[in-house]
Amino acid sequence: MLAEFDKPAGHTNVPPVPRTDFPDKGRPEGDVLGEVRERLDLNRFEIEKNFAITYSGTPSAISRKVEAMATGSFFVEWAGESETGTLAMEREAVGMMASLLGKPDASGFITTGGTESNLAAMRLARNSGKQTLPEIIAPVTMHFSFRLGAELMKIKLVEVDVASDTYLPRMEDVEKAITPHTVGLVCSAPGGTFGTMDNVAAFADLAWRKGLYLHVDAAFGGFILPFMRDLGYPIPPFDLSLKGVSSISTDGHKLGLLPIATGFFLARDSSLFETIPTESTLIHTTSSTKPGSRAAGAWATFRNLGREGYRQSTAHVLKLRDIIVDGVTAIPGMALAVPRFITVVGFTSKTINLEDVHQHMAEDGWGQGFGILRGKPFIRLSIHPSRDEEHARGFVKAFESAVQRARRV
Repeated sequence: MLAEFDKPAGHTNVPPVPRTDFPDKGRPEGDVLGEVRERLDLNRFEIEKNFAITYSGTPSAISRKVEAMATGSFFVEWAGESETGTLAMEREAVGMMASLLGKPDASGFITTGGTESNLAAMRLARNSGKQTLPEIIAPVTMHFSFRLGAELMKIKLVEVDVASDTYLPRMEDVEKAITPHTVGLVCSAPGGTFGTMDNVAAFADLAWRKGLYLHVDAAFGGFILPFMRDLGYPIPPFDLSLKGVSSISTDGHKLGLLPIATGFFLARDSSLFETIPTESTLIHTTSSTKPGSRAAGAWATFRNLGREGYRQSTAHVLKLRDIIVDGVTAIPGMALAVPRFITVVGFTSKTINLEDVHQHMAEDGWGQGFGILRGKPFIRLSIHPSRDEEHARGFVKAFESAVQRARRV
């Protein structure tokens, strides 16, 4: 895995589509299901042994039960009369997230995830700013979706570099980048590469002083930072409790135990949505209609777990993180790329060939990511709450074995 913000400019080809004729006659269900299983078995890593991608985890038990109950239901703003119950659950789930993220009267929507949420933020910043040549400033460590949004919305994205040791932007550089065309700022809470936390309070203060829109990308943080604070961790302010924050997004399918394609976008004030020309169709988001199971699953999971259940989940996943971090950094030559914070972890080494370690781990069935960031090789993990201690300790043993083999080369 190569960090998105360190990739050179270039073009990647779309994966080829194999010539596949549409079948003339159907096949028995059992045969087709068997083929589906064969295809799924081609996925490289077992879910329990995949520490590379946070998505690769099992959502809450109640959300899996709700999936079957909500078959055929959907939610979209214009369907309130027909999908009354589903839309009500979506609205209430958003309200619960608003309460969790610092402003109970905030407005927003369930989205398909961070990309759609970040596009929504850029749209509001552009429309609210009323600039003919709008600019948005973001650290180079931002999620790729901001580059996508800039292309789609004809926004100039001004990328601010970060320090090579902390991967954090210098606020004086952010302020210097502001021009009369600037309509908004972006920061991460925390970023997805190594889980480093931008200084959201400083961004909020700058946005407030300059009258700019500020979006906080809390795709990773929204479902762990509030509960870490409950557990006594010193979590800096990062959400809508800061008056300079205009909007915030978070992904339930990362650390929130929700099914994939469940994100949340929250805006400080519903009046921000008045800049979107919805006409009579009433659609404020990009993807429009979404499966009702995502609204019902979120609503049910929040009510089933509550803050107490999420605190337990958070304590559990942080314990897994510590088992892995303590075990791997005990290996001579291994170190953390940055201090541990949430459950996104980067390992580096000056003496061990980490690409070889990565390959050995993959051959043994353990998922983890490899990349080179500004000349520094690293292995990155993103730990899902559904993992268990047995596999965390198994990962450490596999890592020790992979290091031994890499040293023999």
